[in-house]
Parts: sequence; structure tokens; C-alpha cells
Amino acid sequence: MSIEAINSAWPPSRADRARPVNEDSCAADPSGPAAEWTYEDAAIGFVMSGWFEYASEDQTTLAAPGSIILGNAGEAFSVRHIDTQGNRRLVVTFERDLLEEVAHEAGVSPRFDTIALPPSQTATRMFGHIRALAKPGGEDMRYQLAHAALTAQQPRPLEAISTRDRTRVQRAVSHIAENFGESCSLQTLADIAGLSRFHFVRMFGAVVGQTPNQYLINTRMRAASDRLMTTRTPITQIAFEVGFNDISHFYACFRDAFGCTPRQWRLRAWATSPN
Repeated sequence: MSIEAINSAWPPSRADRARPVNEDSCAADPSGPAAEWTYEDAAIGFVMSGWFEYASEDQTTLAAPGSIILGNAGEAFSVRHIDTQGNRRLVVTFERDLLEEVAHEAGVSPRFDTIALPPSQTATRMFGHIRALAKPGGEDMRYQLAHAALTAQQPRPLEAISTRDRTRVQRAVSHIAENFGESCSLQTLADIAGLSRFHFVRMFGAVVGQTPNQYLINTRMRAASDRLMTTRTPITQIAFEVGFNDISHFYACFRDAFGCTPRQWRLRAWATSPN
């Protein structure tokens, strides 16, 4: 298995600590054996693209685009890709003292209880913390990210499904990633998967961990949050660009995802920017 890192290898080494967020990519042959590593430091990763089986000594999960993967310092883990596309991740590492401080205040263990969080509103909010952390002056987001990870609820086990049905869901997820600004109706997604709407909704939840509409909204929220931070495009235009026809619905979804309005999100990002 070859590692092709945009900024560093996976998992990031201590030499990468100067960067608050590492953007990594990993390419692999799914027919080969699982690749194994050990985390030097605790780490949180957001899966931007790619599908892979992610396992520790006692847990195994399927990581999909939009997932959060977690690793404790000294913990061994393995990765087995299920296709030839590899994956891309945003990765943040943590020193033990910071996690212990946050855990003490929250009354929880300083170790992550689970190895992954499926695509969800929680994962989307953590994505926002990671993006904000990468901005100049965003270091305080490291504490919020750690708190979100340490206090996250254990996800329910996903239903076992066939490789054929998983592949069908993957096709729908890829369509959402490439066309989230369009309607992406349930009928369209079901047709792409080659399933009835009822069967598609059930299979999608079994593979991804949330409904197709929830996944679509979270994909749109991540795109909107990035554009708010990196452009001066009017908020209303961003809402339309990412697929919302109702501005009030956009505002409600954004507040649910990130705990603030789009304008507040943008102002926070600009307040820490040197430009």
C-alpha cells in the first residue's frame, strides 16, 4: 500500500505539529492486505472522500465520506480500502495534556471511546471546527473539537449489508458529492442506486448511518461553511449555489449544524484572518 500525502503521511507524525490541520491522501489496492499503523498522538480525522474499513484492536467500522475517525495515542489501527479511489482526510493531532484538560472539565475519559462517528450533524460541526482551526488565529477551536470528540455519543452499530447494495449506495453518495447544488431528489438517487425509494432509504441508512436527505444537507452545509470563510460571495447567493431555494431553511440548517448564523460564521472567520 502506498501513501501519497498532500502534506504528510497517515497518521501525521510529530514533525507535522507545526500545522494545526494536515490534509492527507492515501491510495491503496483493495485486493491487498490491510495496512497497519500506530498513532503517535491522539488524532481526529474528517473523511473528505473515499470509503475504507477502519479497525482498531476491538472495533471495526466502514468509514464513508463525511465520517469522523478517531485514534488514541499508542493505539494500533488498520485500513483496508474497498475500491481503488483511495481517500482524503483532514487530520488534527492532540497532545495528551490538552485532552486531559478538556476531559477533566467535561467529566469524561481523556481517551476516545469509539473509533469513528458516521456522517451526521455532529460530524459536520466537527468539520467546521477543523476548518476554523486551520485559519490563522483559530487555535481555540482545538479545544472545541476535542470536547466534541470526547463527549460524542457512541454510534449505533450499522446493519450488515451485501457488497452489491453497498456499491449502489456509493454511487448515490458520489452523485451527491458532485451535484449537491442540484435538487438530488430521492427518486433521482434511488434511480442511480437502482433501487426502489423504500429500499434505497433503508440501504442508505444501513451503509451511511443517516437518511439521504440528512446526508445531502450536511454536504451542503460543509460547502456553505467553506465558501463563507473563503469568499465574499453574498450569503443568499451561497445558499442558492449549494442547493437551497428557501433562504430561511438554509439559515435554520446552518444554525443546527454550526450553532450560529451564516453571518456570524463568516465574521468569526474574517476576525481571525490577517487579511
